Amino acid sequence: MRRALIVGVLLAGHLPPRVAVAQDVTVPALKAAFIYNFVKFTEWPVVAPLSEPFAICVVGDAAVGDALGRLVGGREVAGRPIVTLTSTARPTRTCGVLYVSGATVADAARAIAGLQDSPVLTISDLPGFNDYGGMAQFFFAGGQLRFTIKADAVKRSGLKMSSRLLTLGQR
Repeated sequence: MRRALIVGVLLAGHLPPRVAVAQDVTVPALKAAFIYNFVKFTEWPVVAPLSEPFAICVVGDAAVGDALGRLVGGREVAGRPIVTLTSTARPTRTCGVLYVSGATVADAARAIAGLQDSPVLTISDLPGFNDYGGMAQFFFAGGQLRFTIKADAVKRSGLKMSSRLLTLGQR
C-alpha cells in the first residue's frame, strides 16, 4: 500500500494537469506516464550532442506511442527535445528508451539482445521480460499498474536510476 502511495505521489507531481486530474485515464496513457517518469528519474551518459533529440522508441503498441507523443510533446531531457518513435522495426542504439509490447517474450528478448550493456532503458509489459535482460517490467496487481526494475541490468547499461525509483520497483 505504501509503495502505491509513493508511486501515486511521484506520478501526480510530475504529470501535466490534464492527465493528473483525468478520471478516465486509459491504460496506454498510464503506461506513457510511467515511461515518462522513468525518463525523468534516470540519468544517461553523454552519448549524443544536444542538437540530437532524445528518442523514446515504442515497438508493438501504437496506443502507448500515441499517448507518449501527446505527453512528451515540447518537453526535453538533459537539454535534448524528446521525440517518440513508434514502429514494428528492430530498435537501434539511437533510442534512449525502448518500450516493447504485443510480442512474445522470445521476440522481445531478441529485440533487446543487441542493446545489452548499452545506455538504452528497456521496458515492457510482457511477463518474464526482466528475466530475459529487460530493465523494467509493467504488471497489474490489485487493479493497479505496478513495475519491477532489474537493478543490475540498469547498472550494466551505464544508466543511473534514482534510488527512489529503484526502491519502488522492488517486489
